[in-house]
Amino acid sequence: MPSIRGLITFALSFTALACVPPQVQAQKLSENANDLVTAARFGRMDIVLDSVNPTAREAYSDAHSDWGGRIRILDMEYGGARMLGNDKAVVVVNVQWQRIDESILRGTALKQKWVRLENNRWMIDEETMAGGHKGLIREPDPKLDGTSAPDKSASVKDDSLPGASIDRSLMPEGELGVGSDPFSGF
Repeated sequence: MPSIRGLITFALSFTALACVPPQVQAQKLSENANDLVTAARFGRMDIVLDSVNPTAREAYSDAHSDWGGRIRILDMEYGGARMLGNDKAVVVVNVQWQRIDESILRGTALKQKWVRLENNRWMIDEETMAGGHKGLIREPDPKLDGTSAPDKSASVKDDSLPGASIDRSLMPEGELGVGSDPFSGF
């Protein structure tokens, strides 16, 4: 028969373990996304590419090929994440940038679809522009159903997304009225 002292020690150690919550998937996603934003901010695209789903890595690399060349990234910040299930999420990243031959400051919000793979690792699966100035990333031609290479001239255009230079849905509710959800669309 176990001693009272042994039972109390077991109960206290079990209680101490119960007080430490397990790291939930949303927290892991948030930490991974924030780490990648920091890596990209400092030009460490090797770290970023390692966290892109291998099936999407080539397209992601093509879309960002002007970064550090014709495009200078001035600042990036993590704009939040929303879980879409246990294995899918959307992350918003806000980027301040300029073309290397200009002094005009531009801002673009990127919407990234993240997936959790079988090895329990979160990775970027898809990225699109949510608002702001066009030209930060090269996007595939929608007329060709995304089966062709990205438009190589996209980064030299100087136009904003239709309607405004920022997606109003990225603004807090009340400031510009209730907008659509910046995390929707995937």
